[in-house]
Amino acid sequence: MRQLTSFAAKAFLYAVIFSLPTVMMAATFILDGKTNAVSLRQNASIFLAGKTEYDFQDIRKNNDLAFIQLSSLKENIGFSNENYWLRFDIENTSSAYQEYYLETGRPITDLVDLYVVDGNGKVNKQASGDKIPFDKKTVQHRKSIFDLKLKPNEKVTAYIHIQSDGEVVMFPLQLYKKDQFFNLTYKEQVFYGFFYGILVLACIIYLFFFFALKDQAFIYYGLYVLFIALMQFSLDGFFHQYLTPEGGWLSDRSVLLTAFVSLFFFGRYGDKFLNLKKNSALLHRTGNLLSVSTLVGTLLLLTFPGGFAFCYPLANAIGILVLIHMISSLILVKSKKVPVDPYFIMGISFLVFGFVIFILNNFNTIENSFFTNNGAKFGIGFEIIFLSISMSNRIRFLRMENEKNQLLALQRAEDMNEIKSSFLSNISHELRTPLNLIMGVASALQQNEKDGDLEEKCRLILSSSKNLLGNIEDILDFTVIEKGDQELKEVSFELPSTLAKVIAAQQKKAETKQLKFKVSMPDTLPKRIVGDKGKLVQILNHLLDNAIKFTNNGTVEFNMLTKHKGSDRFTLDITIKDTGIGISKEKMSTIFESFTKKSFKDKREYSGLGLGLYIVKSYVDLQGGTIDITNNDKKGTTCKLSLSFQIDEDALVVLDKEPILSKDDFGLQKSQILLVEDNKMNQTVVKLLFKKWENMNLTIANHGKEALEIMEQKSFDLILMDLQMPEMDGFETTSIIRSGKANCPTQIPIIVLTADNTSNTRKEIFRLGANDLMTKPVNGPLLLTKIMKSVSLKNKVA
Repeated sequence: MRQLTSFAAKAFLYAVIFSLPTVMMAATFILDGKTNAVSLRQNASIFLAGKTEYDFQDIRKNNDLAFIQLSSLKENIGFSNENYWLRFDIENTSSAYQEYYLETGRPITDLVDLYVVDGNGKVNKQASGDKIPFDKKTVQHRKSIFDLKLKPNEKVTAYIHIQSDGEVVMFPLQLYKKDQFFNLTYKEQVFYGFFYGILVLACIIYLFFFFALKDQAFIYYGLYVLFIALMQFSLDGFFHQYLTPEGGWLSDRSVLLTAFVSLFFFGRYGDKFLNLKKNSALLHRTGNLLSVSTLVGTLLLLTFPGGFAFCYPLANAIGILVLIHMISSLILVKSKKVPVDPYFIMGISFLVFGFVIFILNNFNTIENSFFTNNGAKFGIGFEIIFLSISMSNRIRFLRMENEKNQLLALQRAEDMNEIKSSFLSNISHELRTPLNLIMGVASALQQNEKDGDLEEKCRLILSSSKNLLGNIEDILDFTVIEKGDQELKEVSFELPSTLAKVIAAQQKKAETKQLKFKVSMPDTLPKRIVGDKGKLVQILNHLLDNAIKFTNNGTVEFNMLTKHKGSDRFTLDITIKDTGIGISKEKMSTIFESFTKKSFKDKREYSGLGLGLYIVKSYVDLQGGTIDITNNDKKGTTCKLSLSFQIDEDALVVLDKEPILSKDDFGLQKSQILLVEDNKMNQTVVKLLFKKWENMNLTIANHGKEALEIMEQKSFDLILMDLQMPEMDGFETTSIIRSGKANCPTQIPIIVLTADNTSNTRKEIFRLGANDLMTKPVNGPLLLTKIMKSVSLKNKVA
């Protein structure tokens, strides 16, 4: 950005130079004693020295230097770190002594030196600029001010040398009478005092609000105001005058440092105030990127010597992007019908207007004036006023929100008391009803031993006992879930038979209520899967129980689809649809909650504790699944359930008979197999299998420690490893073998034989270096296939 701006400025300046005579002498400015305030630009000429450091005597004596009319250039020439020499003649034609103040450059210009040559050739030098200590300035003022004194009828030639470190360079040449300059300074001080007073007051107030309310928007806003005030303080020359009068490292970087930090906090404030993280993830990430850019700019400023020429335009460019981002965020949030305080919009609008004027002036695209020089101050001042009103509204909103939360907490506490009473009443009813029936039937049986309805009474006892047991299990499940102690017990189980039992039991319930029970399932289901069988059964039973319970006539449908994810995982998509009473809109939002008042409104018409769907939702979430319940168009509800499971790898291989072995299957010699197993029955099963297989000798170790001792005496081609064993388990033994601490090849094939088929166990044994895994009970043909595969592969590698 800086390079483009500098190139454009140079191109324009050099075009002007070549279109004018090599040396252009400006007319002498005449002081007649009546002049109060005037610009000397029409009477001055300028020499663009570029990077060359000329001595004053070189400038004075070299008549070949290309001075051109200063008025042919704009007062503001943009970002620059080059050298410029101004020259003008001034004559006092009056008979009185004349004293004026001459203002040029900007308060933050690095070096501004004035050389005044009188009629006798005597040179008087005056110094200014923020690169030198403040007390070394000839006129100790925050601006670049020089004291110009002329005797009666005296004519002098003045030269001004200006150099900046990359900031915007301006060439005002304002001449003021002494008393008029002081009056102007007093007016400016009132303006600046009002401006800085507003900023400091806003900063202090909102820092107090942050500590009181703990809302991050207040700390971001307070710090933004603080650093924007410090930036303007630096631009106006006050930072150098009052905080760093000796100049130096901090004085040189004060403008850029405060600019980058203020942009960072402004971006954070807008993000928090507009809640972009919730309202627009894209703009939230973009804001984070801009924040990172300001931090990078700050890092470059602090660590890269001489980087001012790059950092000045960078700070302005980032400022424009931050404003564009803020405007885009406002438009997007408003388009989403999210309420935004109108005073916030007005404040941002004033800020945008002021900074656009300020930045355009920095980039030399608009004329220089008091308004354009102070555009940012006007914008910031009005912005602070309106944003302060907006933040006051935010305080009122937070107070109202706090009062609302307090009322809600009070109402919830009252509801909880009512809910607990209702729950206790309901559970008392639900437990006493089956108990009364059991006790009544048992008493009747005791009194009449020859009762002909014995079978019917036994059925009633069994049914009531099951209902009672189900309620007790729900209470226990609820207690476990509330404590956060629920966990998955993943084992390998048969899916088709499990589903068949659930569907058969629910179908009987539906037939008892004379309901149609329709079932649709795929023809092929994985035979065995790895998961929590108990929780799957509970989920399906609760959902089907509800569908049947709340359907008085019509149909209950159970539809299942499967989707395979790779070779070892699949998803069950289950839809349960009924033609029951449906769910009210009020209750729909709380159907998965526990202890809600709405759960007990129908407790007398329909039995149950109202915990079923809460348990279902908890178990579905625990397994990473999804569940959704909606009302049908006409009547009833539709429940959609999706759960993912791992297919048992042993079930993927179906062998009707064992493969036939020949003497060449494992080479010329018999293979030596080591079984590490502590259970005697499992040892016997494996020994019976090996008696049928040729070319294999089986050696048995009762635990891992014994296995390592046996391997000290004998070599083996393959190890069958159990996991849960005394002395040393299979995990530790496998780890020792793979680490090379056992007397065997580190890559000896290891097949794990275990009843623990959970995903965590699988991950751990393969992480330790096991080659394969089989679950118990052992499938003989499958085990033989795995052994043949592992030993053959070992021999090929060898």
